[in-house]
Amino acid sequence: MPRPSMAAQRKEEILDAFEQCILQDSLETTSLEKLAEQANMKRSILRHYIGNRDDIIVALSERFKAHYDEQWQLTLELLPEQNRLSVMLDILFAERDQEYINKSIVGEAIFSQAKRLEAVRAHQLHSMKQSIDFITKELKLAFPKAHENKLNLVARGILSAYMNGESFLLLELHNEIEELKQLCMLLIETLEE
Repeated sequence: MPRPSMAAQRKEEILDAFEQCILQDSLETTSLEKLAEQANMKRSILRHYIGNRDDIIVALSERFKAHYDEQWQLTLELLPEQNRLSVMLDILFAERDQEYINKSIVGEAIFSQAKRLEAVRAHQLHSMKQSIDFITKELKLAFPKAHENKLNLVARGILSAYMNGESFLLLELHNEIEELKQLCMLLIETLEE
């Protein structure tokens, strides 16, 4: 009987090690040699299962795109029938644990490569579009008579505040994150006009 393929498992091990390298040092200083050492495998194995350094960055970006897709789906499932927008903001601006903060650090490092790597740019654009679409849909449910353009602008404002909050999170600026949530509430109130 043939052995099952180790490709998927090896790829995940490599990406896990890459995340650790980014957290320990930075994306810029993570060489294939350093990554191979962290993953406890030879450099040739890295190249065999994923490819060169840019291929590894793109693979990690793809993993993050899937992670963000999952997060939005989970958020949607958690929203109750009533007060959906309030709960959505509570979720977006909630206290975060160290694992979440680490994911944010790695995510920012990966997405900083969007200018250089087209696939990373495509992943980032996908995630942003999905976020805006999700938020716009929730706003439309709460304010069915609001103009589509205004709904979209408020959704973009909420996403911008959330992304800014991710940066504040890394700086441990918790009061500022709460203020961003309040800003989002003010933005939502403009839809009542």
